[in-house]
Amino acid sequence: MTLKIEETLEQRVRSDYVERNMNMQVARAEGRHAQLIDAASTRMVRPRFLDYPLIPSGVLTLIAGRAGVSKSTLSINRAALATRGRLKGDYKRHPVNVCFSGIEDSASMQKARLIAADANLTRVKFLTITDTRNGTSVETGLSIPRDLPEIRDLLKDAGIRLWVIDPITSCIPGDTNKRDDVRAALDPLAALATDLDIAIVGILHFNKGGGYASDKVSGSHAFRDAVRSLILVSKDDETGDVVMTVDKSNYTTAAGTSFSYALSSCDVTDDDGQTMSVPVVTGLMPTDRTVNEIINRNMAPAQDTPRTSANEIIDWLTEFLRDGPAAFTDIMRAATPEGYTRRQIRHAQETAADPWIVSEPDPAYQGRGQRRLWSLSATRPTD
Repeated sequence: MTLKIEETLEQRVRSDYVERNMNMQVARAEGRHAQLIDAASTRMVRPRFLDYPLIPSGVLTLIAGRAGVSKSTLSINRAALATRGRLKGDYKRHPVNVCFSGIEDSASMQKARLIAADANLTRVKFLTITDTRNGTSVETGLSIPRDLPEIRDLLKDAGIRLWVIDPITSCIPGDTNKRDDVRAALDPLAALATDLDIAIVGILHFNKGGGYASDKVSGSHAFRDAVRSLILVSKDDETGDVVMTVDKSNYTTAAGTSFSYALSSCDVTDDDGQTMSVPVVTGLMPTDRTVNEIINRNMAPAQDTPRTSANEIIDWLTEFLRDGPAAFTDIMRAATPEGYTRRQIRHAQETAADPWIVSEPDPAYQGRGQRRLWSLSATRPTD
């Protein structure tokens, strides 16, 4: 008897809830309202990537670093590869259309860098904002979120899969050191990326000085908090190459993974027949160095210690690895008594050739984070 009463009460509560909910739906045509969505009926879709694991689709990614460390060149490199279908992601072997909003660099210079990076220019657009009054049109700066409604239709109609904003701080009205001002711009921008299922990349600067790398992102901590993907970039003053670290990656386990690349010069001929040199990214490969390590080491005073021959260290490291793959900690345990530093060993790994020295995840490691094994390779590492 008690069971029947409980069932009757539960049925009555459910009936009252359904009736109230239906009445609320009729009455709440406008204004804010709350609703409950069943998890079981929610459509589940795996994360998609324009450039795995660096640039997810449908979200906002930030690339941050100090001025002059090739953040823009890196973004152009990834965009150029996207126009050829050469990125490791959901569009591999499927060329896509990309778009640039370059505030600090002219369209002319961006075109030169794209040509040097072997981009398919027919798939590249430059997005600008003009203000027409009294029959006169004037190009104005991009303002987020003010211009997003009109931009949305342009991006959708052009089939854009990647939009690069360089630098993103120039498009945010208000104070970029204030959380509310930053979120007021980035949240609608991230929503646009989700709505169109495109990758949006914003270029951002570091503050000066040392410290924890992700804390060096210029402006409010809201920049890091508002994005699902954050890439840090720094130039290694000792080796001259550039290190890129995935600082935040909500949709992969790549956080903490680093890559290094070099910058070379490429000659491009302009429309007047004049030649100019522009930088291009070359030799992107995994590295055990991190941006956090680089920016703090670059700040450290130079030591008056004799430098060991680079070839000597390469020979030692190659001979050590002939016995088989080894973790970096094991290598340093053997290298320290020889007088070799961590920086020298890492530089030797990246400059060794024929055989090359590769660094790959240890498949047997079950602990936290990721351990990598160094080993000899008869072939050059690929991008």
